[in-house]
Amino acid sequence: MKTGESVIVSSTYRVRVQQHGHGLHLDLAQPAKDFRAELWYGDCGIRYMNVLGYLSGPRQPRYTQLAASDSSPNVEVAYEWWTFPKGGVALSWVLEREMRTVTSRQK
Repeated sequence: MKTGESVIVSSTYRVRVQQHGHGLHLDLAQPAKDFRAELWYGDCGIRYMNVLGYLSGPRQPRYTQLAASDSSPNVEVAYEWWTFPKGGVALSWVLEREMRTVTSRQK
């Protein structure tokens, strides 16, 4: 690597979370360029995924979501520029069996 040469650093963080936890919180402690977070939630009983992005910078984040009924349900949050520190993404979900419980109580 030469002085002044651009370098791309990428990392992948994989985690298993409890279904009953209903949430995952990703914080950015340092500035990040071209941030992207993707969560795949197939075959785990999730009915709906909620996304709250609080990435701070001069541009709007991009949200992409494939529904739970899709063959490969996932949600992606991308910010294509520098983000400021202390931003992040919060994800929360509703389980399929919880929807059945609410529906049965209403009858």
